[in-house]
Amino acid sequence: MQLSPKAQASRKAGVSNTMDSISTTNLIANRIQFAGRNWFYDFSELRMVFAESSCANQASRLRERYSKLTKNWNAEKNSEWLCRLYMSAKLIMGTTLYVNSMYYAKDRNLRVVVPYLRYYSMLSLLRAIYFSLPEQQWQGGKLISRPHSTVINSVLSYMQQFDSGFGASLKDEINRIKAERELISYRAPSSGDAHLSWNYNFLSKCKLLAELAQFNSELFEASFAKHANPAEFNFLPEYWTKLSNVEIDGYDLDFGDPKDACRLDHLARKHPYPANIMHLMTHDHVDAFFGAWAPKDGAGDVFNPEEKMSIIFEIP
Repeated sequence: MQLSPKAQASRKAGVSNTMDSISTTNLIANRIQFAGRNWFYDFSELRMVFAESSCANQASRLRERYSKLTKNWNAEKNSEWLCRLYMSAKLIMGTTLYVNSMYYAKDRNLRVVVPYLRYYSMLSLLRAIYFSLPEQQWQGGKLISRPHSTVINSVLSYMQQFDSGFGASLKDEINRIKAERELISYRAPSSGDAHLSWNYNFLSKCKLLAELAQFNSELFEASFAKHANPAEFNFLPEYWTKLSNVEIDGYDLDFGDPKDACRLDHLARKHPYPANIMHLMTHDHVDAFFGAWAPKDGAGDVFNPEEKMSIIFEIP
């Protein structure tokens, strides 16, 4: 197989000579034309909601913003952006779990958890987009735990550039489901969920947000492939250990994630540079992620996390 000039340069820089699964997927994947470009992902909601000309304009603007980073590439930026996109991929998989759990609970009259799952589904997808916005600073990993309001306002401001009317409408909807979650959490209403609404296309909105995160990641990958220096394709240990050694409110001893550590170590050895979100969802990672929530035994009518994994995003 003839390697591209960048792949040849990567070999010289010390990147693994073995073709890893992400690179192979990238090489053999079909491309879909949309908004004046070829894409790995076949966007459906994005096409329905936003004008193609608007998507083309935003793609051009975002590529220009990404180029300010990728033209001045170094090992720190390489490590940071691999972390950011890896987290975005996990958040989309996590949201898939939340959405399927929500419908399972609703069908079985476990309605009290629905407002939580609905709100955190939307918030997780907004975070997946937030991590892909070039103006948002990493700050030693503090980006991962930004407050809800910061994430919501930043992403909706970005979405209004595609369509100001839709962005304003989505903001109202997110504020509504946030208020409904807080109603259940803080007021324990005697009327239960009587005031909760399903008058909006929740699932379509989730699909749109997941697709927008993928849209951004593909544009970043294209800018990276064009400008980044292969000599800086290093995944620094202090970055990936921060993702696998989780500290929340001072507690870190119990929250270490060995499966994440193993996966990130694999990336450091085999694919130590960013890729688009869908291609970061390798089969072994997807199996491990959803398999961790599988029932301990098959008895009874139990939730199966490995069903409907493409409910909001075409997870490979």
